[in-house]
Amino acid sequence: MPDIMDLIAEILDNPKLKNVASKIQSEYHDEPILRTAAQMARRLPKPLADAKKLAQRPNQYHYSYNELFLRQAKLLEDFTDNAPESADFFSYYPTYRDMSDRQLRTYFTWRTKVRRGIVEHIPLSYAEVYCFELLNQIGVPDPETGFQMLRQFYYDYGKVDPHNGLCYFSSWMHDYVIYYGMDAALLEEFYAGHGTAFDTYFPVLLDESEHSKEEIFSALSALSGQSIVRSRFYRDETRLMEQGAVFCFHALCVYFEKHKKTSFLEYLFGRQSELPYHMFTNAVFFEQDPHKNCDFVLSPCHAYHCRNGEWTCETYFDYSKGSKRLGLFLKTIDQKLRILTDYGHPLKETELPKYIQQALDKALAEFLEERRRAAAPKPKPIQFDLSRLQNIRQAADTTRDKLLVDEDVTQEPEPPVVAAPTPAPEPEHTPAQDSRLSETETAFLRCLLDGTPYADLLRQRNVMLSVLVDHINETLFDDFGDTVILFDGDTPELIEDYVEDVAALLETSV
Repeated sequence: MPDIMDLIAEILDNPKLKNVASKIQSEYHDEPILRTAAQMARRLPKPLADAKKLAQRPNQYHYSYNELFLRQAKLLEDFTDNAPESADFFSYYPTYRDMSDRQLRTYFTWRTKVRRGIVEHIPLSYAEVYCFELLNQIGVPDPETGFQMLRQFYYDYGKVDPHNGLCYFSSWMHDYVIYYGMDAALLEEFYAGHGTAFDTYFPVLLDESEHSKEEIFSALSALSGQSIVRSRFYRDETRLMEQGAVFCFHALCVYFEKHKKTSFLEYLFGRQSELPYHMFTNAVFFEQDPHKNCDFVLSPCHAYHCRNGEWTCETYFDYSKGSKRLGLFLKTIDQKLRILTDYGHPLKETELPKYIQQALDKALAEFLEERRRAAAPKPKPIQFDLSRLQNIRQAADTTRDKLLVDEDVTQEPEPPVVAAPTPAPEPEHTPAQDSRLSETETAFLRCLLDGTPYADLLRQRNVMLSVLVDHINETLFDDFGDTVILFDGDTPELIEDYVEDVAALLETSV
């Protein structure tokens, strides 16, 4: 007998076996053959004993690990306990099967309080088991209530243990919404993978022609790996940076369409593809019946499909890589604009491929040239003082009356003037189709309508171009309420909107 005790002591003192010894001592202890009344009170309650027997039956070997948990959970769904003792519990993928009697009593005593709204601190493995129960709809009347119970527990448990370690909780809630076909808006609070930002902003870049420049920049910023809005250059030159980024994004899309086999978005985020998806990863979950066929569409670029109980996810799986590349794209624009605008505070040149660097250089040069032309002063439009038109018409009528001579009136000849130069012929006023226009004015309008030269006409009739244009505009102002010939001192041009009306006025066709 002493030899056996020495052997046990040697085993327990072995450093390699200390962890095993500690677990043995925590889970197994001496049990008296004869029990007192107090000891009998600590015996395992019948529901817990029945659950343990379920795991000890021969047919347990036909159950998977997850199915055994669900069967035991249903057996203990309404069980409550009030054990005075407590025991720690630590396990990966924890279930009831991994718990000792004391740990089972500890868990169900704690769960009884949780269901009454009292959440106390307890080791993480116990909390995970409670989450697994809710994911499997244990103690839950419907999925909506289960979602609320999970969310409330997460916040309550976080208050008693800020570092609770429920690192997969967001993923479980994400899958919970999809698996039970709930409102997709619930994913805004709990999400997995690249989150709802991708579903919101990526479609904007997919169809940029249908969105404003402000919306496109917001999408670029939201999907980039680094926040460009924190850039010093962006804070000082916000408008320039936003417009430049949108201009370059469009230019790169056009460039890739012309010169590459893939689009610019595919270069950033890869192709959209469909891959198998495992619901409730890192949780103990068992599906009793295959899920019915369904499609859960979050956006044109992100959807989940179930066929014959098998789930797939359809999305852009290179999101993380694309986010980094897009951030590098915006940082490169920031770096180049600082140089092109002599801003100072230069940034280190980025590692974008050379052909993209060259495409960005060309795009930014075009962008800055467009801004320069837009900022250049424009010629002032010709302004007319309409209040003077009446006086001008009256003066013209007086001049016309003095020039016209009645055929019946005999005019005495005036004495000849010796060596007087021959006066230049006055413009003819032979009425054309419109009696208010002279023959010269009518011929000039026909030249403008036909696009034929009019220089010989002006030279033969000895008429100044500016005077002729002004008189035509004044004469036709009552008909059009506007100037019909635009003349900036260089080349007169009929205003396009009045071409047909002027042609009709002259009874000719353009």
